Amino acid sequence: MNPRRARQARARIRLEQDANVVLCRHSLERATELGFAIDEVLTCVARPQQTYSCHPYYGADRRMYQRGQMSVVVHESSRTVITVLLKTPARWAHGLHTRTASS
Repeated sequence: MNPRRARQARARIRLEQDANVVLCRHSLERATELGFAIDEVLTCVARPQQTYSCHPYYGADRRMYQRGQMSVVVHESSRTVITVLLKTPARWAHGLHTRTASS
């Protein structure tokens, strides 16, 4: 294996262990839709800039992790990433906000 790819693979494994979450299909689709890489989602959970309990709208036992432009909702008991959102000061409206290069 190429040494660079081997380092990248080891870094990805460490990141997955640090985040300790499983990404559901919806969260993978949302990350792709918003232009975020899986590594960015894992980093958001592993090294968040801010966390807080979610509004009951998201369901019980949900926590919001935020880093940079990303917000991630995690079901804490199962350690499952429920969804990926774009962090904006406005209320979220599906499809209204998308990530841009200038943001």
